[in-house]
Amino acid sequence: AQDFEVAPVKMNYDCEPGEVQTKTMTVRNHANEKQQFILTLADMKLDSGNSGKSCKDWMTINPSFFDLNPNETKEIKVVMQVPPNESSTRGAMIYVSATEEQNALGADKQMKSAIKVRPRIGVKVVQSPRSNKNYKGAITNLKETTQAKDSVRTFQVKVSNTGDKMMEGKIYLVLSNLETAKEIKQKPLKASLFPGTSKTM
Repeated sequence: AQDFEVAPVKMNYDCEPGEVQTKTMTVRNHANEKQQFILTLADMKLDSGNSGKSCKDWMTINPSFFDLNPNETKEIKVVMQVPPNESSTRGAMIYVSATEEQNALGADKQMKSAIKVRPRIGVKVVQSPRSNKNYKGAITNLKETTQAKDSVRTFQVKVSNTGDKMMEGKIYLVLSNLETAKEIKQKPLKASLFPGTSKTM
């Protein structure tokens, strides 16, 4: 069971080139014992790779290592400093991990450190300038995927973010009866796509 809480789990920055923004995240210890926490930065994993899309090196975290007593909360400052002439949408991850100290007798003799890593929580970070208005998407490869054993008809479509802004939206399938002009709208599917990525739904 998760014995600590992190909020928020998504941080959005809208710095213009050369601008600095500071946001706050909180970590709460729900365990009945004192815990140590460590925060680390990482590239966001994207299907299209991370080349030119990471803002990890623009970020600083303070503090990145601390102790919390049971039910204690800590506020962490997360600073985004965007270099001049950088106007594209970038992403990164902040991983919050609780560590557990072990005594020398309990630690594996072959381990160089007496620290055991516990479960971690990932916080998604997106930086996109306010002046960046490049919203663009595409829906392609719509096809029926119904199998003989299926009781209902199923379809598949590819959704792509071809712009340079995060794409948050809902995908609807509308069935039309050409004889009666009646339309049936199916339940929407939510899509969240980073620039340059696609998803088959």
